[in-house]
Amino acid sequence: MLESVGPATHRRAWRRTDDFTPSAPKVELVVKPLPLPLSPTQVLIKVHAVALNYRDANIANGGNPWPVLPHGILGNDAAGEVIAAGDKVASLVVGDRVAPVIDTEFVTGREPGRSWLAADEDGVLADHIVFDETLVAKLPPHLDWVNCSIIPCAGTTAWSALKGLSIGQKCPYPR
Repeated sequence: MLESVGPATHRRAWRRTDDFTPSAPKVELVVKPLPLPLSPTQVLIKVHAVALNYRDANIANGGNPWPVLPHGILGNDAAGEVIAAGDKVASLVVGDRVAPVIDTEFVTGREPGRSWLAADEDGVLADHIVFDETLVAKLPPHLDWVNCSIIPCAGTTAWSALKGLSIGQKCPYPR
């Protein structure tokens, strides 16, 4: 977990510093200004835990099929706490435990083109992140931060496999 670097006006973040060619990724820890002030529907989240998965390695190694934000912040999976909210945020309050949605356009319906965390949008490998309230989900209170941090990618994968199933249908899975 990264420790905060003072008032939440800047964040420390891991970003890719090369051109995303298939090679060993070059990353550095940078201090970047937060995108402030918050828009009316955005929340500022203090990150408590992150998880790394196959998708992060694929993006970092230049093997993903999506457009990539040059010098973007890496990482897809995080869990954190809302520490500030825009004045029109209705579904979240300061103190809520949340995780980001990795396929942002899938949720908002902005097809085609899709937007993905850590690909064509900044990721979550930072001590503070900013998202629209529609792009985060509340987390179960009985899970710790580490277990919650794996929910975004694994949860989206599970949802993709299960959505549309009816009672009595089975979900195929490889053995």
